[in-house]
Amino acid sequence: MLRIGICDDSAEARQHMLQLCQKYYENNTDAFEYKMYKNAEEVLEYCDDEENPKIDILFLDIEMDGLSGIKLKERVLKLDKIWRIAFVSSHDEKMIDSFGIKTIDFIRKPAGYMDVKAVLEKVLIEKCENIGISYLSERGQNIVIYAEDIRYIEAQGKYSYIYTNGQNFVGINISEIEKRLEDSSVIRVHKSYMANLEYATLRNGKLSIRDMDIEIPIGRSYKETVKRLYHEYGERMARRRM
Repeated sequence: MLRIGICDDSAEARQHMLQLCQKYYENNTDAFEYKMYKNAEEVLEYCDDEENPKIDILFLDIEMDGLSGIKLKERVLKLDKIWRIAFVSSHDEKMIDSFGIKTIDFIRKPAGYMDVKAVLEKVLIEKCENIGISYLSERGQNIVIYAEDIRYIEAQGKYSYIYTNGQNFVGINISEIEKRLEDSSVIRVHKSYMANLEYATLRNGKLSIRDMDIEIPIGRSYKETVKRLYHEYGERMARRRM
């Protein structure tokens, strides 16, 4: 099931986007949930509530009263409630500012059905392909943590803590997590630690996690492998931006 968010300060634009999403699901057996927001502040309020489920795709207007869509994007990068963003705007010159880790597309207003269909299908494909960890919370909820949201993982005996922007306790050991995250950018760097290369900077023999005030030690037996994978990852990212 896809969770869809629609944020626009125009009620007419919000309703139009919802109708396009509903049209897509008329011919799709999967279910979807949606929530609409009339400004960026309402999105942030939603994200601040730990009980709220993660939004898979947020259709986000750029020019809004109060906080703009671009500024909201910068804020949600530090949160773990929005997985992908599709910007919607009549201002083509804003397109370059919309690019980023979570941005999946840019739609010119007025949005058309094929634009929305393309975004929803991209998100569904990425959800299937993206590696993650799922577990049951104490309340019996099925929690999914995607690899790209993980900053680092710390072993605590037989169990582990997975750090995104919050802290998630998982009742499985770090070796099992390593198997589940194979082929992702989250790698083993120490007998007690894993780190996500997407958020890491290699400095003085340690990995500094950007946007978190922490350095992850690198085990002696992992040093050469970590150094190689770190540089290979950087080269792949550089090629993608070309």
